[in-house]
Amino acid sequence: MKVLLISDYSLLHTSGGAQRSNAIIMERGRSRGHLINEFNYDGDQSVLSHHYDMVISSNLEAISQSQPNIIPWIISQENHVRLEHDANRYLPNDLRRALFQSCKKAFFLSKFHYENFVDSYGDYFVNVEIVPDPIDATKFYDFQKEREDKILYVGFMHPFKGTDEFFSYALENSHLDFVVAGWANNERYLRTCEVLSNVEMMGTVDHEEMPSLYNKYMKMFYKPVYYEPFCRSVAEALFCGIEIESNNLVGGLRFFNEVGYDEFVCQCNKAPETFWEKLECLQLQ
Repeated sequence: MKVLLISDYSLLHTSGGAQRSNAIIMERGRSRGHLINEFNYDGDQSVLSHHYDMVISSNLEAISQSQPNIIPWIISQENHVRLEHDANRYLPNDLRRALFQSCKKAFFLSKFHYENFVDSYGDYFVNVEIVPDPIDATKFYDFQKEREDKILYVGFMHPFKGTDEFFSYALENSHLDFVVAGWANNERYLRTCEVLSNVEMMGTVDHEEMPSLYNKYMKMFYKPVYYEPFCRSVAEALFCGIEIESNNLVGGLRFFNEVGYDEFVCQCNKAPETFWEKLECLQLQ
């Protein structure tokens, strides 16, 4: 198939979870013989003049602002598939409904993810598929080595990501040691890392080093204040056998608790194949 994947950013722009998942999915699609182009918020609209057998839309917040004709164009496509990564709160209700009702399939990352959409927007989603974030089990696994008795926090420090909850927990548990492998635009967060004697700030860690990091410590802290459809970092950490200190707002952790370690690893590891198998079956219909 000739495929166009439309998303706000690629890994060349930022190394977020959605960008990494999309990159894995595109890599697997190309290995299956598909010709895949990617169109981002700063892309040249001439690619939209070509014919595509399948259009996959992903995160659209930035691109809908920089290129406002993109969502009507997506809706007009005969074979459009929705690959939802977030809560989609940026779209007006009528445009969101049109986007989802135009698609041949709507992929959500967990049952929790899909149920939150129905609760928030109504029960109008059709041809729904649940496929988790793709995680490579040959890279992320339990090394079966001794771990340090420290609590890890990873990723971008942001109020919605539970950073304030993390610092409150560190303050309330001065007898425990914490490690932050992340970054922040918020100077208050950076100063707090410096002030708290039981918090070690590592800064950004390359993604290739994350399996070793997840295997180094006994526990990881992540308590978002708004629901997470899946949370790639939590899923990678679970692959590596680290204990998760969290709440009930993380779709990936809820899925893990429902099916257990082995099935969780199996479904995430085979997610790219599952995604393309469902698309290829759709093309044959």
